Amino acid sequence: MSDTYTVKQTALALGVSEKRVRQMISEGKLKQLGSDPVTVSQVEVLELRSKREQSSKVIKSRTDRQNAFIDSVKLLIEQTATNHRLAITALEDSSKRIEENYQRQLNELKAENEKLKEELSKKRKGLFRK
Repeated sequence: MSDTYTVKQTALALGVSEKRVRQMISEGKLKQLGSDPVTVSQVEVLELRSKREQSSKVIKSRTDRQNAFIDSVKLLIEQTATNHRLAITALEDSSKRIEENYQRQLNELKAENEKLKEELSKKRKGLFRK
């Protein structure tokens, strides 16, 4: 078993393109051991893959926590909206009852006013008969 990987083998091991492997070599992230074909240390590739997997686990964990937080915020918003809708409905019902009460009182006052007008009219007629 060889202690080195070719660019193609490295790309497969890391899940990247061969072009990206060549970039990593030129960036110094991987050390080139041979030149025809280009090879890199198998141990170095496996260590890099392990770091990348750990990094992706951390990112996934962070993403999971962020998604959980977003879900809890959405739930809080929904609950708040529901509470506000209930409060608005209660206020609308209360306003409706108050309006109905005022309308009833107004109708009673109008009816009383009409009775008083009738009484006044009768008394006036009675005054002119004497």
